[in-house]
Amino acid sequence: MRDFLRAIGPASWAVIALCVLLLFVMGWCAATAPSRERAKQDRAVEAANAKARTTGAASHDRAADDRLTDLKINNRLEKERTDAVSSIPDARPTAGRVALACHRLREQGTRDADLPAECRPGR
Repeated sequence: MRDFLRAIGPASWAVIALCVLLLFVMGWCAATAPSRERAKQDRAVEAANAKARTTGAASHDRAADDRLTDLKINNRLEKERTDAVSSIPDARPTAGRVALACHRLREQGTRDADLPAECRPGR
């Protein structure tokens, strides 16, 4: 065995050393590749989450603006309905005004027995 080792020249030792080094580097690359891939995926997920948070905040702001606009419109329409009903003279209410008054009484929880005669069922 000693003779064999002496027979190997310096160039052969260099090739062997290079092969050992290559095996070491390739083994290290193979061992760390999954963690590098996992880190890359984690960065991609974090970027997607950041984008979603930004988009979500903008969506919430738009939704709040839409709710405020709807609230203003609903209040204006309710005022118009109230003004239209209250502008009718009370001397002789129309059937629509009576029906609206009956509906409001029922929404407030008035029992059928306590309703005026015009609002009772069967009329």
